[in-house]
Amino acid sequence: MDSNSRKIFLSLLLSAGFLLFFFNLGGRDLWDPDETRYALVAREMREGGNWILPHLNGALYAEKPPLFFWLVNLSVFFLGEDSEFSNRLPSALAGLMTLVVTFLMGERLFNTRAGFLSGLVLASCFLFPHLSRWMMLDSLFTLLFLLSLFFLYRGFENEERRPKDYLFAGFFTGVGVLTKGPAIYLSFPILFSYALIRKRAEKAWNRDLFSGFILSVAVVSLWLLPACWIGGDPYRERILFEQNLGRLAGSGRHFHPQPIYFYLSRFPLEFLPWSLFLPGAFLWGLREGGPERKASLFLIVWFAIVFLFFTFSKGKKDNYILPLYPAAALMVGALWDGGLGSRERDKKFLLPLVFLGSFSLLGFAGLVCGIPDRFFPALRAYHSVGLLIGFYLGLGLVLSTFFSFKRKMRASFVCLLATFSFLHLHLSHTLPERLNEQRSMKAFSGRVLKRMEPGDELKVCFFRPAGLIYYTRIPFVEEIRDQRRFQEVFESPGRVFMVIQRKDLDQLQKDLKREILPIEEERVWHWDLVLLSNR
Repeated sequence: MDSNSRKIFLSLLLSAGFLLFFFNLGGRDLWDPDETRYALVAREMREGGNWILPHLNGALYAEKPPLFFWLVNLSVFFLGEDSEFSNRLPSALAGLMTLVVTFLMGERLFNTRAGFLSGLVLASCFLFPHLSRWMMLDSLFTLLFLLSLFFLYRGFENEERRPKDYLFAGFFTGVGVLTKGPAIYLSFPILFSYALIRKRAEKAWNRDLFSGFILSVAVVSLWLLPACWIGGDPYRERILFEQNLGRLAGSGRHFHPQPIYFYLSRFPLEFLPWSLFLPGAFLWGLREGGPERKASLFLIVWFAIVFLFFTFSKGKKDNYILPLYPAAALMVGALWDGGLGSRERDKKFLLPLVFLGSFSLLGFAGLVCGIPDRFFPALRAYHSVGLLIGFYLGLGLVLSTFFSFKRKMRASFVCLLATFSFLHLHLSHTLPERLNEQRSMKAFSGRVLKRMEPGDELKVCFFRPAGLIYYTRIPFVEEIRDQRRFQEVFESPGRVFMVIQRKDLDQLQKDLKREILPIEEERVWHWDLVLLSNR
């Protein structure tokens, strides 16, 4: 394909990604628990000047390395304000760059058009653009994981470039560790496994790869050694063992236990609509001969190792497997690239589209009849939005199915892509407006500040609402953890305001055998918050 066509594809992909990831990016507040916690860590790093050891509300924060917080502070510095947009900018930029690297990967594995389609698939699946619009580490980690694999694969296939490419892979691996930990080293077993299947282990296991590995360790050590020296034994224990081995073994402070089938049930939903094309993409890739088979084999190994590793890990969250999303997108993009040139009616496309279209029409009929509202009364407030979404999803999927039946695969793909891109834009506009009051601590924090006067103190009891601390902008808020300390504060001479959950207040009143009257109550997310004062 000529260079002009390549530039057009890349420009279209960047335009689509910019629209999907940046539209209304600062349109809602930062939400608990993750966004406000990360924003608070970044702000304390910026204001406290401790760039080596992250802190949260004055205490050492060993859950994550510092790179993401450095980038957030860089964003705040260049934009000149600590805003929702500036805090989310690194995630959105990482998501956009992941589309570009996916394009380059698809171009190397298959062809330019396959890379372009793969980028569009990744940009329009359900979870990836959603997480890229949040202040979370996962889109940045996915970008670095993809870069590590890109250079490993390119070095494996090109002996001349191998020393340099393996060093690039080591560098991005080390930077990935500084973002979210050593899970990024899965890129190395992926390369080993692929090389063994191809019976070319010597191209993977060699001095060049060892040099790349050493470089990755050196990059990590530039931060880790001084951090462990300054933080001492407690920090070393938490950052090296509790936050890594603890998650795998099922322990740690932020362990997320889920059944072994968790990703089997979640990934197909979160990679919609493209997940229904994955079985066909697997079969197509293995049946093809020549370069397509080798490329598909690499993607299948990549997908399988990441999926199995996190499946057998005790701690699970939806965002943990985000690094396999580019592999899935590349397989589906390559499948559609083959389908666009076909003049035959293909069940690999038609059956998934018929299923999606039928399911969306049934869902729309159920919404019209009010069936979800009967079982989930909380959804009644979103009935009109649900009807609109159900209508255009059904229309777009029916049109895509129709074009596929008529063997017009280009029109079918465009309909599917446009439908789910519009869904993302619609949700980006609608969700902030409708959910912000329920999920944001900003309004409650403002009411707390209005009641406080110079000299008053604010404390939280038995939990740590990062959003309250972030939006009140109080440098340090004491966290009361036992009844004795609560009584001391409540009986202190100065005026103190305390935020506590309703269930904890009820238990306190029962244990202390005294009535404590709230001055403010509000439900934010799953917390029933109560504001108390001793004066």
